[in-house]
Amino acid sequence: MTEAFTFTCGVCGELHEGLPHYGYDAPDFYYAVKEDEREERCSLNSDLCIVDKKYFFIRAVLLVPIIGIDRKFGWGVWSSLSEANFKRYQEISVAAEASGEGPYFGWLSNMLPFYPDTLNLKVHVHLQVEGIRPLLQLEASDHPLAVDQREGLPRTRALDMVQRLMHPGISDP
Repeated sequence: MTEAFTFTCGVCGELHEGLPHYGYDAPDFYYAVKEDEREERCSLNSDLCIVDKKYFFIRAVLLVPIIGIDRKFGWGVWSSLSEANFKRYQEISVAAEASGEGPYFGWLSNMLPFYPDTLNLKVHVHLQVEGIRPLLQLEASDHPLAVDQREGLPRTRALDMVQRLMHPGISDP
């Protein structure tokens, strides 16, 4: 059994339970389309996005372990997929056998704060069972996000990131 994770926020002073995760409602490519053209050019729901009928994205989770605790920080992000893999994902994403499929190759499709350019980092998309969002594994590289996913994020840095995400606009918690 995992013990509860609590922390006192250095910004608001409140005691928080759990480690919040941070997510995106769409891939950055979606927001690059002019707002008045999105309805015609894009199809978007909570898990899938298609732009111009030729760019395909799925929502996934990128987990980063935190050193010294039994918790991971989760980024709810989007990954591109080839059209063939996107269609296959649609076919099997709610099936129990989905976890035996892949991994698929993709490109990280969101810019994450606290890291240098994360857009288009190479990822491996690992499918999960029965509708659970896929997990992303960054391809091995020296990019700081890939290093953090591989080696773990120091607890103090993870808490700093969480506080900044919970209180946008602060400069230093």
